[in-house]
Amino acid sequence: MKNIFFLVFMISAFTAYGQKQVVSAYNANKAGKYADAATYIDEAITVEKAMAKEKTWRYRGEIYLNIAKDTALMAAFPQALWTAKESYIKARELDTKGNYEREIVTGLGIVQTTAANQGINNYSIEAYDQAADKFDLSAEIAGMFDVLDTMAIFNAALCYEKSNKVDLAVERYKTCGANGYQVPNVYLFIANLLRQNSRDEDALVELQAARQMFPREQSLIIEELNIYLEAKDFERAESNLKLAAEGDPTNEILWFSLGSVYDNLEKDQLAAEAYLQALELAPAYFDANYNLGAMYFNQAVQGTNEANDMWKPRMSKAEGDKQKNLEAAAKEMFTQARPFLEAAHDNNSKDIDTIRSLRDIYARTGQDDLMLKMSELLK
Repeated sequence: MKNIFFLVFMISAFTAYGQKQVVSAYNANKAGKYADAATYIDEAITVEKAMAKEKTWRYRGEIYLNIAKDTALMAAFPQALWTAKESYIKARELDTKGNYEREIVTGLGIVQTTAANQGINNYSIEAYDQAADKFDLSAEIAGMFDVLDTMAIFNAALCYEKSNKVDLAVERYKTCGANGYQVPNVYLFIANLLRQNSRDEDALVELQAARQMFPREQSLIIEELNIYLEAKDFERAESNLKLAAEGDPTNEILWFSLGSVYDNLEKDQLAAEAYLQALELAPAYFDANYNLGAMYFNQAVQGTNEANDMWKPRMSKAEGDKQKNLEAAAKEMFTQARPFLEAAHDNNSKDIDTIRSLRDIYARTGQDDLMLKMSELLK
């Protein structure tokens, strides 16, 4: 019997201890002694009767929220905001009658706001890992109330990007895109991030998925095109540029780029048409003038070489006629290249390749004065 009384006494004493710790935590928190309050309340939640009460966890949430907002205690309690969140959630779970719903929801709201504000501060001092965690926490709490905080998710993505945590950044950017935030630009952010990390094929997958949603979006088409051009995948580049040029027919850069792709594919007629379209929109466009002139120049050189290769001491009349025709066609092609290269020279008088090409044209077409002028410029 004495043992039973002793056991009951011990249980009562331990329960009283738990209650005492809750009271001590409350008083310490009220007095601004947050670290002491945390010690008391963490002791209290080890006592069964105290841990079963909503009040214990709500106090704990308030205490750790105060710690999180106290700059002097942040280093010692880096997880204070998360502890506050978990405590409020536990309090809400135990508050079966909803008597303290308003206080708990308000506390969670303050945790969310504090996390977002601290995330901004962390970002400003380039503590990107910490900032990302805070923005994630802010978004998580918003989600508890069926609110999608796309701004917090986007900020987290940006911080993960700056921390070089590529997959985490991509995941959050995609969440933003799926919910209409920062579209279609967010898909460009994803592609650029992947490409910066030598993941061009992954970038293509994301761009192609984005183009299913935004099939005529110029920026997505051009970004995909850049990947093809860098990989010298001109076939796929051609398809992309056609779409881009049709979507923005007054964009001379697109027409020039399409011409360049056709040029690489040796589709000379189509290349010339695209370059001319670019020049119709921007007559002084150096690159378009130079590329078109260079294409004609190269064709002329090729024709000249073919004619030279035909030479032999004795040639039949048919062979001689063919050689003369090749030479005449080459000379005509040099003449055709001339105005475009001259226009390029007018736009950039110091470009060596343009000067050298014009010197050769003038030499082959008997324009000695102009040839000498170009030779002097080369010197």
